[in-house]
Amino acid sequence: MLKKLLGTTVLFVMGFLPCFALYNRQGIPDSAEIRQKLVDSWFTAPLEKVCQNEPEIYVNNIGRSFQVRVEEFSDEILVIVAPSKKIELDIISGTVKTATKVDIYPADIPGSWVLHRNSATGEPLYIEYFFAPDPEVVLRIRPSGQKALADLLIFGSYVVQGVPLGVNFENLYKSSLFEVLDLTHDSLPWSYVDVEPELYHSVLQMIAVIRENLPRVKIVEDACYNEDGEPIYVSTGKKRIVPQEEIEEDTLSLNSLGFVKWIADGLIEPLSGSNTLWKPLTVSTVEHRQGGYADHLNTTVANMNLSLDWTRNLAAAVLSVSSGRNYYYNTSGCDVTVSPFSSRLVGKNKKINALGYLQDTGYQIKDIKPLLYVLAATEPGRMFFGAIREHDTDLQGVPEVHYYSEAVAIFPYFNTAGQFEVVIFQNGKEVPLEFFINQYKDAYLHLVRVNTSEIFYLQ
Repeated sequence: MLKKLLGTTVLFVMGFLPCFALYNRQGIPDSAEIRQKLVDSWFTAPLEKVCQNEPEIYVNNIGRSFQVRVEEFSDEILVIVAPSKKIELDIISGTVKTATKVDIYPADIPGSWVLHRNSATGEPLYIEYFFAPDPEVVLRIRPSGQKALADLLIFGSYVVQGVPLGVNFENLYKSSLFEVLDLTHDSLPWSYVDVEPELYHSVLQMIAVIRENLPRVKIVEDACYNEDGEPIYVSTGKKRIVPQEEIEEDTLSLNSLGFVKWIADGLIEPLSGSNTLWKPLTVSTVEHRQGGYADHLNTTVANMNLSLDWTRNLAAAVLSVSSGRNYYYNTSGCDVTVSPFSSRLVGKNKKINALGYLQDTGYQIKDIKPLLYVLAATEPGRMFFGAIREHDTDLQGVPEVHYYSEAVAIFPYFNTAGQFEVVIFQNGKEVPLEFFINQYKDAYLHLVRVNTSEIFYLQ
């Protein structure tokens, strides 16, 4: 395949609508001036002719090369116009190894443009504009009669779908990404995918400090430390007795809630001189119907909303100390309640409505990745404490009881290349996002926002 790509025809496109060749405001290579020449032979020609076309390399008037090729599938034919990407290869000849760079043309890197056509009829299905380093963040434009409708997707979830563009669909065969951005400036929520990697320094610094201190953490049931750094029980606030070697080895005994409090203390102590108070963290944040079953469980068995109360009050405490004003959970604005998605893909083409935020419940964990992407883009410099809502089908002999007992700390950000990354800390460990989602795929996650800071020290 590589030999075939290197041997394809090279054509130069010069002069016609030269502004198309300029890098747009996001620095993404654009193929519009090249696509001007391809409409009749690649985009609208009968499929039997298109599928006979050999891959071709075109170079625009600023020297960026693009490959045009066809990929065939059972139900779709893809016409791909993709920019070059250099990779390093080692060429071995006998005992000699020589490093070299070659161009490849991935279909899903920033600047790629892909026309999907029905393999049976040849009709256009949609166009994909790839503009983000994460290939699952994509703009799709599909025909509706002679007009065009836009969909914006993030990891398989639709931010918007079916937004009318007011242009003929076939005009997009020649349109630059710059023109599409201008056309949709007010109709698509581009802020959800507008990434500025330089805004995450404090996020990365906090991640580094936590990672460095993880070996000190030992997970112990019901364990945390009070405002004076003394070991106490999460459930009662009473003092704990810890082994002498724990003190000598500078080990921290923490449970899930104590662990996220320890992280919050790293923000609070440098500003206030003491850790977070225990008592305010236990204040109830959910009202149950008096005399109802949930009220009965909370008063006679256990606090079924323990980590929800704890994380909400913790976020309010961090905000209060950093701002110099007193906030309570319901006045802090720390709850994350946005619902950015209208629906999500559950197969290649099947869509179901997105559930979004549920009051005092949060979000389905199986759908959390695109939400974290939007939060990283729209709330740069923030981390999130999460309370996990699980369920027990055999507690107290009732069909199902929901409870919050576990908490996590989540740091979404974009790296220097603009790629989305998420760091999750739970129970003294760093947990990969996909592992976390799979572990709690049937659970919910309630999130509260916390501003990160470069003034962060862990005791």
